[in-house]
Amino acid sequence: MVTDGYAPPLFSALTRDYVPLTLPQDDEAALVAKAVAGNAAAFATLYDMHVRRVYRQCYYRAGNRADAEDLVQQTFLQAWQALPRYRRTGAPFLAWLLTICHNLAVSQQRKATREVTDPDLAVPATPASDPVVVALDRLDHDEVRQAILQIKPDRQQVILLRFIEGYEVDEVAAALGKSANHFRVLQHRALCDLRRLLQRERR
Repeated sequence: MVTDGYAPPLFSALTRDYVPLTLPQDDEAALVAKAVAGNAAAFATLYDMHVRRVYRQCYYRAGNRADAEDLVQQTFLQAWQALPRYRRTGAPFLAWLLTICHNLAVSQQRKATREVTDPDLAVPATPASDPVVVALDRLDHDEVRQAILQIKPDRQQVILLRFIEGYEVDEVAAALGKSANHFRVLQHRALCDLRRLLQRERR
């Protein structure tokens, strides 16, 4: 499949020992600039650099390989199509890709089931016994994944970018187009939602 000069690579890289490319930030910025200008080879290199991280989040959301691979393909195709509108902010290019992945996943989720809209809860917890503290140390566990996927989509994105991908507050805030203070409020609400769900599962 070819879309405006970009052909999505096959997923052989995901089925063998694969070392993703790493480049200094300035070199990546140069690749992004070339890709924005329509250079498909530069975008293919960016694909090689980031496909593993994108696939990890896609798999986390989809829960199976086939749907995850399909979501990766959609993510990079949509990214290629959106590149002319790309603007550099304080967020890494990968965070922009993961935001596209998030939006696609949410769109698919809304087609399959009604969005969860539980009210905000702000219940203080003791750090030593806080299930969120425990959960963030074992995010690969299925029960934790299921709990994260039950909270509101914007709060899912906060948890995934902040605690799975490990981005700093300012980076995630820039990726989401929010102020750092607004992001901290959103992060607090996301953690409160996750805490409530995990406490419910403990009962």
